[in-house]
Amino acid sequence: MRIAWLGLALLGGLAAPALAQVPPYPPAPPLAVPAPALPGANCYCLKQAMDETAADRAARQNALAAAQAQLGQLDTRLAEARAREDVKNPQSVAEFRQLLAQRDAAFRDANGAPVAESQAATARYNQAVAAYNAQCAGRPLPPPPPGPLICPGPR
Repeated sequence: MRIAWLGLALLGGLAAPALAQVPPYPPAPPLAVPAPALPGANCYCLKQAMDETAADRAARQNALAAAQAQLGQLDTRLAEARAREDVKNPQSVAEFRQLLAQRDAAFRDANGAPVAESQAATARYNQAVAAYNAQCAGRPLPPPPPGPLICPGPR
């Protein structure tokens, strides 16, 4: 009987170093906290909405800037082509007209949807900032929640 206990103790002693080499279980992710459960959570939600609309506004403004840059490049190419245009050469006139058509299409593209989308994104951002300022500006916030915050969708 003593030998059995000695054998079990020996086996347990040999298994302990092997268990020490097993990586620990990953920690549980923090639980999501619904916004109404925390004091000041509405301000965190408004800040989150403000940050999201700021990112959207920046993306829309970048798209508008890219369209305007393309238009500027075509304007430059058109000015260069106009300076060296030979009106007596039909091939030269056709190439100029093609470049002019490209420039006109780029002008319509740069002044259509990108402008409207940028203006709408700016209006949404301004609304989010106004809501945050009306309810939260100048007031101390409690510490942020330990996990992700579940905010209500856009109103």
